[in-house]
Amino acid sequence: MRITTNMMYDRNLTSLMKNSERLSKALDQMNTLEKFSTAGESPNGMAQKLNLTTAIEKYKQYASNGTDLQAKLTQEETTLDAVNTALGSAYTKVQQIVNGTNTDVDREALASELEELQKQLYDLMNARDENGEYLFAGNQSQTQPFTKDSNGNYIYQGDSGQRYSQISEQVKIASSDPGSSVFQQVATARSASSGTANLTVSVSDSSQFSSFYGQKYDAATSSNNTYSVVTTAGSPDSYEIRDAANNVLQSGEYVAGDAIDFNGLSLTVDVAAGGTTQTFSLDAPQNDNILNTLDGMISALRDPTASTEQINALAASTQTHISNTQTSVNSTLGNIGGRMNNLDSVLASNDSLSAIKKEAKANISELDMYDAITNVTKENTALTMAQQAYSLVNKSTLFDYM
Repeated sequence: MRITTNMMYDRNLTSLMKNSERLSKALDQMNTLEKFSTAGESPNGMAQKLNLTTAIEKYKQYASNGTDLQAKLTQEETTLDAVNTALGSAYTKVQQIVNGTNTDVDREALASELEELQKQLYDLMNARDENGEYLFAGNQSQTQPFTKDSNGNYIYQGDSGQRYSQISEQVKIASSDPGSSVFQQVATARSASSGTANLTVSVSDSSQFSSFYGQKYDAATSSNNTYSVVTTAGSPDSYEIRDAANNVLQSGEYVAGDAIDFNGLSLTVDVAAGGTTQTFSLDAPQNDNILNTLDGMISALRDPTASTEQINALAASTQTHISNTQTSVNSTLGNIGGRMNNLDSVLASNDSLSAIKKEAKANISELDMYDAITNVTKENTALTMAQQAYSLVNKSTLFDYM
């Protein structure tokens, strides 16, 4: 084989350039601690790296969503705790109405205190988050949920939707609760009405009547909600209370004008024994927000013509509605607590999965600092030797071998 001087120069120069390129790459790897920077260097490795990077970024977004969700649920929880406190204070004030003998001055003082609590509840039910969105408006977060209409009634303006936050690939958690379910669709005190002229019906024990109502009210067939009081002359006179199927539910001695206690109702019949059968019915259930009920209580306290019996009856029904509202609020608080526990659990799982993805990405694409320094040293040594060889070749000619 014929070896020329140019050939020797070219080969040594090529070797020198390759060693220089390898050293440059080793230095880049040491600076970036990345095994490769282009798909051409490792097509499969780059594909895996990109997939893992995407997954890691998703976990970062889930963590950010979780932080925002935590703040929203905490604010809602704090607001509902304040609602509960205000409702407890209102219940206490209404209890004073029932238990005390109140003068006109006392009534006005209680009305003023209830009015302040009503304002406080109104503000809390219309609370906003740090972004100015209403907490309890459902999906209509820019619409004030509770307003007063032209008739003076408090109405709900939001919807029944819930907003959600995505905190993992498969998990979404509600970040809000609509005021329709928390405050608006709350059962008021159940009631019954007389169907005949000589029967007066009132609620004497709200708790007992609510229990009876819950067991007996028939939403499908309204005729089943009608009861009759049949009186019979004798020694003594007697009465029977019968249901729509004519089954006797209660009986006893009858005295015209005396109240009959029946499952929390007070029934006063004013006919002679053996007279016309009297009837009464369970009224259809009503739901409303507590603001309207408090409004009615405040107005009654300020009405000089309202009797003590009327005010006490209204106070008893107001207490029932307050208790039902507290039950609704407490149920929502329980749901929020469950969501927060679920959030913590999912975020902890996300952290573990993200750490696994990061480790896998590091194994595929990242270089250990010790290995990077070793590679730089090795390539630097190789380049030095190539430079020395090139220097020797550069000084020699073919005449040295003749």
